[in-house]
Amino acid sequence: MTRAKPAATAIIGALTSAILVGTTGCAGQADTPAPATTAPSSSTVTTTMRIEKPDKLLGTWTESVDRGFHDRAEQDMGTFKKLLSAEPTSAMGTAYVQAKEVYSPERGLHIPGDDQRVILISAVSGTITDPTAALHETFAGLPKVTDMAPIKPGPLGGVAGCGTAPAKTGIPVDICVWSDHQTLGMVTFVGFAKTDDPQGVFGQIRAELEQPAR
Repeated sequence: MTRAKPAATAIIGALTSAILVGTTGCAGQADTPAPATTAPSSSTVTTTMRIEKPDKLLGTWTESVDRGFHDRAEQDMGTFKKLLSAEPTSAMGTAYVQAKEVYSPERGLHIPGDDQRVILISAVSGTITDPTAALHETFAGLPKVTDMAPIKPGPLGGVAGCGTAPAKTGIPVDICVWSDHQTLGMVTFVGFAKTDDPQGVFGQIRAELEQPAR
C-alpha cells in the first residue's frame, strides 16, 4: 500500500490541533463525557507496576529523533503527573516511527519511504486514587477528540477508551487512553488507516509499556 508523504509540519499541525491535553479542573465538572468503563482487574492490585520505555516498540518501531514529536508527548506526560496522588514513580513521553528519520538539506529531518505513521506515547506511574475520574479528565482535556468509546483494557485491568480527532490536515489521528490504580497513559496514532487497527495495536503497546517494577 502506498502512503502519502505529508510534510513534517503537517504532521506536527495534526498533533497540535488534536492531542495537547489541557487542564480542565475537576473531572466531575467537565463538559466532555468519558467513555464507559470496565471494572479494574484484581491483578493490578498485588503487583507494583511502572512504565518502561522499549528500545523497539512492537518489535520494529524505533524511537523518533524529531524534537517536535517529543515536545508534544512530554507536555501531555507533564499534565498526567498532575493527576497522580503523589510523586510519579516513572514517566515517559516519546514517539516512535517505523522507518528511521533522515536529514537532507532539501527536506530537513523527515521520514523516508512510504510509511509516514507516527506513534506518540505519554504515560506515568504512581498512585491514581480514581482511575475512572483520571480517564474522564484526560478525555475532557481533549475537546477536539470525538467518537469516544470504551474498549477492553486487557489483562492489565483498569479502564480504557479510544477516540478520533478531525483530520483537517488530511492526516488521521486516533487516540487511546488507559488508567488503572498505578498507571495512566495515552497512545496517539498519527496517519494510521482503519485497516491498521489502532485499537488492537494499542493493547499490544500497553502490554509493552506497563511492566512490574524491578
